[in-house]
Amino acid sequence: MIDPAAFSLAPAAVTVADTDTPDLLRVLLLEDDPDHAALVEAYLADVLDPEIALTHAGTVAAAADALGAARDAGEPFHAVLADQQLPDSAYWETVPRVVAAAGGVPVVALTSLGDMDVALDAVRAGATDYLVKAELTPEVLRRTLRYAVERAARDAALRETREALVAAMRRESVLQADAAEQEKAAAIGRLLAGVADTLRNPLGLAVGFAEAAGIDAAALRDALDAGQTDAVAEHLSALLDSAALVVTHARRADDVVSAMYAHTRGLDGERHPVRLAAVVQAAQAQTHADGIAVEVDVADGIEIAGSGEALVRMVANLLGNAIRAANTRVRITARAVPDAPAAVLVVEDDGAGLSGVALAQAFVPFASGWPADGRRAAGRAVAPGRALGRGLPFARAVAVRHGGQVELGPSSLGGTAA
Repeated sequence: MIDPAAFSLAPAAVTVADTDTPDLLRVLLLEDDPDHAALVEAYLADVLDPEIALTHAGTVAAAADALGAARDAGEPFHAVLADQQLPDSAYWETVPRVVAAAGGVPVVALTSLGDMDVALDAVRAGATDYLVKAELTPEVLRRTLRYAVERAARDAALRETREALVAAMRRESVLQADAAEQEKAAAIGRLLAGVADTLRNPLGLAVGFAEAAGIDAAALRDALDAGQTDAVAEHLSALLDSAALVVTHARRADDVVSAMYAHTRGLDGERHPVRLAAVVQAAQAQTHADGIAVEVDVADGIEIAGSGEALVRMVANLLGNAIRAANTRVRITARAVPDAPAAVLVVEDDGAGLSGVALAQAFVPFASGWPADGRRAAGRAVAPGRALGRGLPFARAVAVRHGGQVELGPSSLGGTAA
């Protein structure tokens, strides 16, 4: 009697004609029946392509050893033909065991039963294909082996491509995250630089006037000691002026800090339906028109979902900028977006408009485009002192948080529209 575990067949030599299939196809046959193994060898001997080197194993353990030895030798098998009922394995567990040992080598299940459920179970367990022994022919074996090998090669290429894409996507995700963090850090840096630059002027002036107040106080003391009435009055007046200027510039510095706090606080808040007309009305109440005519054309029925406090401050900032820039008129209009819970609000003025550096820096926090003398509109003086440059950046931040945007453009009144 021949030992099935040790039985082997000599390779059957044929010619290969297809470049998608290896020139030498190394096939492992897992079959415990010598007669069935001899039949498979005979069929493969009649195959005219490709050349096949057939190795036989009679148990799953022997097959696993053969697969491992072939890999270690650098000549792995291209396919496995595996019977399902073996001395060391029941039919239902053979395919999973062989597939696991094959490590990517395609496995074609051999079955003695023409039962479709058994065949489908083998495929579900990882077999590339299945063959019924009673239906074997040289052509069926040739076609099935070539298909299994070529499909395995395509699957491997697809896996490599997918893995490469996943790796590329991960790298891109990391790069995007790094870029976002760098942009965030740069934005914080620009913000802090703007705040520092804005604070430097009022704090420097406050310190200067405080030092002047100290000098005036010392002079006042000396005048009092000397009984110089006129000098006392003069130094007292100078001391009061210096103290008032310290307060003025300290308040300007406090405005910067308050603006930063308001910028952060104003972006939060619960969302609920808000009437846009009520938002505009509340924004008007927070803004001084300074002799500018403010025209409002906002339908009462327009509603959007958002934080009312943040939206009011957004519109107040836009309106304040428009009033500061206007000659005589500011106009606020709004329209609902058809078939969407959104609206378009336009605030425009009849001033000189924005261009050049002022337009480029319009949304840079604390980078004000207003001149230090407070003059913007032709022939009209507004409040002196450098503006903080926070209105448009804050307005855009609120709009973005609400799913919108703030854009600048020419106004039909001749100035700027936001």
